Amino acid sequence: MKMPSAVMMSENFDKLLEQCETQELEAPGGIATPQVYSQLLALYLLHNDMNNGRYLWKRIPQAIKTANPELAAAWTVGQHIWQRDFPGIYTAIAAFQWSESIGPIMEALQGTRGVSCLPVLGLCWESLWSVPSGVWWLNEEEW
Repeated sequence: MKMPSAVMMSENFDKLLEQCETQELEAPGGIATPQVYSQLLALYLLHNDMNNGRYLWKRIPQAIKTANPELAAAWTVGQHIWQRDFPGIYTAIAAFQWSESIGPIMEALQGTRGVSCLPVLGLCWESLWSVPSGVWWLNEEEW
């Protein structure tokens, strides 16, 4: 039985996350490469693991942050996620030309953000439809 591509991709991202975490832990001098940091941050964002993403950002050396625009762009996406600024997430993702190692993660992230908004929209519609039909015609005082 063939696995759906979304499941296979998810498993690949999970394996990549484990590999990046291992590479960071085993990095000489405790400092990983900018690519490892960028992938790790993007994967934390994809998994909606904002706490690990924030702690990773804090422990990345400032010199690596300033020298790597892709890392800074990924952090900008993370800031929009933290603020629940959904249009800002899409804008930040579209505003940067991602490398081959980060691009697929950002594409997956863009897809999951739209899906994560659906339950919120559903609750909004549910609350609208749960108001008794007669209430629409009453004045505020009659409620």
